[in-house]
Amino acid sequence: MIPTPPDTACNFLHFRLDIFPEMGYHETAIPAKITKREVSIMPQAFEKAVWIWRNAPAGRDEFCDFLTTFTAGADTACRLRIAADSNYSVWINGQLAAFGQYADYPDYKVYDEVDVTACTHPGENRMAITVWHYGVASQTYAPGEAGLIFELADADGNILTASGTDTLSRLSRDYISGRCDPISSQLGLTYHYNMHGDDGFRTAGTDGFAPSRAAEGISVDFHLRPNRKLTLEPRLPSRVTLAGQFRYMTEEGTPGTRMQSAALTYRNPCDMGATDFSAPATLKMTGDTAFFDGIYFTVDLGTESAGFLDFDIEVPADCRLDVGFGEHLKDGRLRTAVRGFWCDVQLKAGRNTYLHTFRRFGCRYLQFFLHTTEATVHYAGLRPTTYPLCAKEYRCGNLLRETIYKVCQNTLLQCLHEHYEDCPWREQALYTMDSRNQMLCGYYAFGETQAARAALELMTHGVRRDGLLMLCYPAGLDFPIPSFSCMFFVQMDEYIRHSGDTSLAAEHLPMLENLMETFLRRRQDSGVIENFYGEFEGRRDYWNFYEWTPTMSGAFAETSRRLEAPLNAFLSLALRALANICEALGLQDKAASYRATSRTLNAAIAQVFFNPETRLFESFDCIHRGEYTVLTQSLCLLCGAADGLDISVMLRVMEANGPADTGLCVYPNTLSMNAFRFDALLALDRSRYAPLILAEIDREYLYMLREGATSFWETICGADDFGDAGSLCHGWSALPVYYYETLQ
Repeated sequence: MIPTPPDTACNFLHFRLDIFPEMGYHETAIPAKITKREVSIMPQAFEKAVWIWRNAPAGRDEFCDFLTTFTAGADTACRLRIAADSNYSVWINGQLAAFGQYADYPDYKVYDEVDVTACTHPGENRMAITVWHYGVASQTYAPGEAGLIFELADADGNILTASGTDTLSRLSRDYISGRCDPISSQLGLTYHYNMHGDDGFRTAGTDGFAPSRAAEGISVDFHLRPNRKLTLEPRLPSRVTLAGQFRYMTEEGTPGTRMQSAALTYRNPCDMGATDFSAPATLKMTGDTAFFDGIYFTVDLGTESAGFLDFDIEVPADCRLDVGFGEHLKDGRLRTAVRGFWCDVQLKAGRNTYLHTFRRFGCRYLQFFLHTTEATVHYAGLRPTTYPLCAKEYRCGNLLRETIYKVCQNTLLQCLHEHYEDCPWREQALYTMDSRNQMLCGYYAFGETQAARAALELMTHGVRRDGLLMLCYPAGLDFPIPSFSCMFFVQMDEYIRHSGDTSLAAEHLPMLENLMETFLRRRQDSGVIENFYGEFEGRRDYWNFYEWTPTMSGAFAETSRRLEAPLNAFLSLALRALANICEALGLQDKAASYRATSRTLNAAIAQVFFNPETRLFESFDCIHRGEYTVLTQSLCLLCGAADGLDISVMLRVMEANGPADTGLCVYPNTLSMNAFRFDALLALDRSRYAPLILAEIDREYLYMLREGATSFWETICGADDFGDAGSLCHGWSALPVYYYETLQ
């Protein structure tokens, strides 16, 4: 059984790491833990409000501005309720008052309730809202109809203003709509901004505005945000690491393509007058300026971060600014063409101050390509957006482990915003497998269960018509990984054990049992289930993925029927977890039935997949015979399929995480999947394997620290993995938190 987290004093986490002060880390305290949700002062949601949009058909990648006024009394609180498809930012009297739509579904709308009193004053107030309607499916957005709904009330619950056809609206003039340029299939769209279009409407004027129309066909099944709003932190200090002049070698492709292939000169940032932005820095071109397109500079934020682009740049004439973001700077430039890690801004002559409050960038570095001969930079960097958490201060007397723990906490924080994210740079997507590690570690690192409950709730709405769970939540692009659906049971079981809350499982027990039946219906005469393959509703979209090692990463659009040991072992673990859930709900008969089914399945796994000659489990019944994986051995041992078998060879390869001089082809586990290997060994002999596991964690994570990690990587290969898109901040790799807490 997984032990519950200890009752420890709640300390602030200084998430800007201070472990290497010479690298420029600084500290920012995260707000104190919120122990309960505030009681709403408002009536039932949106009694007087309707969904609206500007009076024209909505397009994809469309930005729309809205205006309204309201009269506030003296010394009264004001509270705003708001929801949008797809994202919103609110300004009251020119001050940023709220931002960030919770990720939801077209038929399950989540609204925010925000105290905006600090932005209001007695008398007439002006509220301006910009909504970005994506309209383009991704793995983090399920397309719905464009719309905005809001209402603002005083302390007595009186509605001061609400969305209606009298609300003024227009197509935004500063954001450029309709380009539909993707960052990645997971993350969605980038954006384009024109400083000339900013006519100051957030503080004065109504030019171009007209009454709105009621937006039809949007769900009114409203739900209050189930977790906390993000906090906008102060600007990060940014240090100039590279500067010089550039020339684009082609005008083809995107700004990201042109930046990554540009011809660059290097000049010492000091010679260009820029090392940081503690004071305004003026950069000028020198030499044969006719050959170059402009000035570039790259800033280092000091650590992996996630937040909004923020700059204050002065230029002598109108010009274009291309911005890139990323985690890797090995070759002196960011990988802006590996995916679409860029945005662009049209600057106007004079001073340009800009804070983007929609698309969050996950990065350590930002690069700025200015198409001008001279610029004065007052600031260029990022404002972090953080999920408010109270973090444990971990002390064990071992400096390495304390350092690894703190870097794990930063990793977890950068991968938690509206929901858990696998990585903040490339995807920002909620997966079951990834978030299982994040939840489990978060119970110890932060003692917080609200984010976990919210994510699990979001997953329950992601059931497909074939009975499986989606790949991500919410998602408009979907190709499910069946084994990840099995992990949902494990996550729910662990949530109950760490929170003591059975209400979520009780509410969704029918969904859990139907999900289990989706797997059990695939049982064959041999007693094991077959893989998911072929077409469903005209699409080939099943992905039988297990991990990023040879033979185990599967293929998109699987068309071949076979039996797979990892899937069956995951199902056995899911059955055991569902039995635990039923026990927690007082359903002893159901619990016993699921446990019996797990034991029967384990016997069938051993019969079908165990090779008595090599004394290892084959991963598949018809392919890759003789190619073994540590993950398959770990899963089969952990679920109980190896009970009564000769496991001596299995233990050798699991202890070594590789062939272990067996003469066999055995592929190792990756970082995230070591949880199954570690847990299987610990269940077998805790006293023997705990020291070995701790030593391995120390060794592998020290390697990343020595390579400059400020958060932990997706795989041990780091930046070079996945075609130069390996993430250097990935939530599923924070596992040391759990093992340091439970094994020392």
